[in-house]
Amino acid sequence: MRYLLLTVLTIVAAASASLPARADYAVWQDSDTGVSMSWPDTWKRVSNADPNDVVTIMPPSGRAHAACRMRANTDMRYAVYPRKYASSIQRVGYSLDFWNQYLAEYDDYNIEKMQDGAGLGRGFAGYVIANYTSAVQGPEMQRRAIIFAANYGDRLFVLECSAHKDAFAQWKGLFMSVVGSVDFKKADHEIRSGHYEHNFMHDGRLTFESTEGPGRIVY
Repeated sequence: MRYLLLTVLTIVAAASASLPARADYAVWQDSDTGVSMSWPDTWKRVSNADPNDVVTIMPPSGRAHAACRMRANTDMRYAVYPRKYASSIQRVGYSLDFWNQYLAEYDDYNIEKMQDGAGLGRGFAGYVIANYTSAVQGPEMQRRAIIFAANYGDRLFVLECSAHKDAFAQWKGLFMSVVGSVDFKKADHEIRSGHYEHNFMHDGRLTFESTEGPGRIVY
């Protein structure tokens, strides 16, 4: 895993001249899955709770026990398919049934809102706002979370950001900035034939004599 420090300068236009405001962000990428994301550099990485957690982050002093964790699992069901079906695959594979199965690891969960056709990184995503009881980071408590799930390549990525239920509204905006920073290492091409000058999709079939006995191999 590697870290970069990205300095973002925000210049506020006003009638009178003013100094630019400055905010520092940590930019992180996982060398295994290729997923990347960023967060305020005052946040810190903490130990992952589960084997499929790729990274877990929390704000200073664990305020409201807010936390975001990126999870990744291999999912070969949709590894090869035309990109035009990506949104349909999200609706079939990662909608209500998926969320009920995912949230079943928590106690007393309920889904406040669910939406298909969202986005996470380069993938189509579904998301929920849900309540549950868990000790994701810190003591057992009632938490509220916004959770995005997207299939990209041969992996399912889930980004879950949560806080104590009474403090969730204060953190939601920052959680969404983390969600918006997510990117995946490019695995799909927008054009079926790629950037080749020649469109091989229009070529005829190739026939070869088999080397393992009578017959032909056709591509």
